[in-house]
Amino acid sequence: MPKFIAVILMLSLASNSCFADEAEDQANSFASIYASLCLKNLTNFGALREKLKSVPALPPEKAERFLAGNLGDAWPVPDKHGMFVLALLRDKPVCLVHGRRANTEVARKLFTDLVTNVPSPLTAKQVLNEQAQTTVNGETQTVSYEWSVPNAPKKLLFTLTTAALETAEIQVLGSAAIVSP
Repeated sequence: MPKFIAVILMLSLASNSCFADEAEDQANSFASIYASLCLKNLTNFGALREKLKSVPALPPEKAERFLAGNLGDAWPVPDKHGMFVLALLRDKPVCLVHGRRANTEVARKLFTDLVTNVPSPLTAKQVLNEQAQTTVNGETQTVSYEWSVPNAPKKLLFTLTTAALETAEIQVLGSAAIVSP
């Protein structure tokens, strides 16, 4: 009997590490998609829309859940590590990446490393770090960083919301936007 318990324990630990590795891969994929689509195209979402013309967008009834009540378009982003959706708003310079599953701690670290590594002459400043309780995703944590230069008419705003609850509809949501102070 003790051998049976030891085997069960080893299998459960092995399966948890497998899931942990998968969740880390999902977080890495999320960060990569966020950087290559939203950050890379932040100053020209029109060019990104043009590149996406040949990619089938989600139908409007499915896209609306990724647009938070705004007009825009959403595309599935195929990735071997998870389900991701890219959304671009029509009336605002905002890009969003939704990740169904990911290790939220790893996603937060990758996001923070990415948005605090600022190209000169920009400076980075954390402008938000809050937790909230939601019906759908449980407890969420939202962090935002702003990139700016003194007296600039616009700033760049990067936001990440994570939900560690395993049954959350979306565990990671990143946005990149150009905002007026």
